[in-house]
Amino acid sequence: MNATERIAELIKRYIEGKLTLEESETLTRWRKLDDTNEAFFQQVTQGEEVFGDALQWIDMEDEHAEQQLDQIKQLTFDKLHQTQSIPLRRNRIRPFIYKGAAAALLICASVFGYFQLREHATSSENIEAASILPGGNKAELVLSDGQKINLRSDKDGIVLDQELNYSDGTPLLAIDKEKLAQTTASITVPVGGKYRVTLSDGTHVHLNAQSKLTYPLLFNSQKRQVSIEGEAYFEVAQQYVNNRRVPFEVNCQDQIIRVTGTSFNVSAYADDPQTLTTLVEGSVEIETTQGRLSLRPNEQAVVQHDRINKKQVDVASYVAWKDNNFLFFETELKDLMKQISRWYAVEVSYPKAIPPTYFYGEITREKNLSEVLRILEKAGVKFELSKAGGKVRLQVNQ
Repeated sequence: MNATERIAELIKRYIEGKLTLEESETLTRWRKLDDTNEAFFQQVTQGEEVFGDALQWIDMEDEHAEQQLDQIKQLTFDKLHQTQSIPLRRNRIRPFIYKGAAAALLICASVFGYFQLREHATSSENIEAASILPGGNKAELVLSDGQKINLRSDKDGIVLDQELNYSDGTPLLAIDKEKLAQTTASITVPVGGKYRVTLSDGTHVHLNAQSKLTYPLLFNSQKRQVSIEGEAYFEVAQQYVNNRRVPFEVNCQDQIIRVTGTSFNVSAYADDPQTLTTLVEGSVEIETTQGRLSLRPNEQAVVQHDRINKKQVDVASYVAWKDNNFLFFETELKDLMKQISRWYAVEVSYPKAIPPTYFYGEITREKNLSEVLRILEKAGVKFELSKAGGKVRLQVNQ
């Protein structure tokens, strides 16, 4: 039984006075989930609008049920459509007795029409930005043996130190030590998420929204290698074997980042034209098929189509996300909106021609979307938020 059928059955049992306590709680949660759910419930149980013309079907023989269903669906949909802007009527429907299949058909048809109408309405539904909350701790851990774990949102990270635990010490997964060196893991952070990982060598990795880190649960003594898609901030721990420093390599798109012990940020989103590696402290070497270069603190490597260049930057604006802030310093509007899109899980669209607009300032990522947009609108940019097909869209206007 799918969700729609379940709600139909619960409404039917409510009208018949047969709800159990558990079923009543389920129906109440559904009614409270959305104001339109409650409005529909009131229409079905207290108004004539939906049922008035359909009651004639109740006394028909059940053998005609299939033929009746199509007509009831259309009738109910038409009635729901007509009553969307009409205040609910409080007079009860006239008493009548449901007959088995006909009653189920009527309720199911009503719910069918309701959900169809809601789906249709979302194509032009405007929503309030205040309802879009900021992202939070979200991630999925997948091990090479096939195990999948949805990581807890009330924890901000995981730590691998002989065993796999959350960062506060809460046990996550016991792993056979013999399999430890043979197991790789990937942690995927969705849009609107973030998470931290402490690797077996003590290296800390902060993962931004829409990112994926792949790594061995236990590094070998010759080389430490991980790969990243999306954005991550690395604090690489120094490691020595027989007085020899063990190198650390990060693979992303068409480049390799080689480090010894350092802090840096790498942004390697698939939908960005450039991969940016920004060095905070220490030193790194960037290698592509076209060459290699070394970075010093406050330098950034820009890789695009295998071409590699470096420039001086203010690193603060590139690593502020790690501390849950947006920091804009001469940040172009479209680059800014990519950060908004990934953190608040919204799709962003623009007019065909949009003049260059740059932003300066700092905003905490803990604010809901409306507060962030209100600050940005002070620069003269306007926004329109809508929801369609289950996706939230943010239209940028100037």
